[in-house]
Amino acid sequence: MSAQLIKSIVAISCLVTLPYAYAQDLVAAGNASEDISQVKVSALKDPELRSYAQLYKGLKVYSEKLNLAPDSELFFILIPKSKSANLRDLKMRLASDESSIDIPVDASGQFKLPMLETKSDDEYDLILNMPKGQFLIRPYVKSAHLPEDSKRVGDFRLECQVRWAIEKQDVSVVFSTYVKLFASGSPCATRAVDVGFYAPHGVDTISLNTATQKLSRRTNSYERFSLPLWDKEVGDNELVKFGRGEPLSQQ
Repeated sequence: MSAQLIKSIVAISCLVTLPYAYAQDLVAAGNASEDISQVKVSALKDPELRSYAQLYKGLKVYSEKLNLAPDSELFFILIPKSKSANLRDLKMRLASDESSIDIPVDASGQFKLPMLETKSDDEYDLILNMPKGQFLIRPYVKSAHLPEDSKRVGDFRLECQVRWAIEKQDVSVVFSTYVKLFASGSPCATRAVDVGFYAPHGVDTISLNTATQKLSRRTNSYERFSLPLWDKEVGDNELVKFGRGEPLSQQ
């Protein structure tokens, strides 16, 4: 079976049975046929709050690939699924049968997790004092000594690697197959997959200006955007700039 035919089958399957959803924003993209110009794959199965064991996989990958952003910190951030969900009075703890550790969450939903030795995958639970299903969890990597409106490309590359380590066990079979066939097993360094990031609250434009990539675009209604992480000519130290209420520059 040719690669072109496989892409067409994947594209048709996705368009018919797996519509794009807000909570499912890893999207595979490829030229499938003349009629189907982009493969859109619903990646996640809309999971509840992730287990500590899953997030721990992200902590490990962060330490293993720290060369992408050596002067950075790894946070996680709670993203409300709807406007009715809010972060006021939210409390989080990491609990086992023997202990309970308070996890401070700031006003933007950002928090850090410790790396704990565990005896089993279900030893610790991440618990919120809110009903289930109100938030997504995303990793957030940012290098030190950068202004609020900037972030390194290497930060995004490392953030993607952390996220894939956490989410790959939950992706749909179709998406997993697509990544294995056309993205060498990872969505973070290939143009075959459009990886969505969330802009900081209030940001409505992002820009990147390098020798090979000149981007100036608005984020979508969920503050989501994508970047050419696959372009090896875009160095890790190049800066992505965030804008608030600013007109797009003409490039």
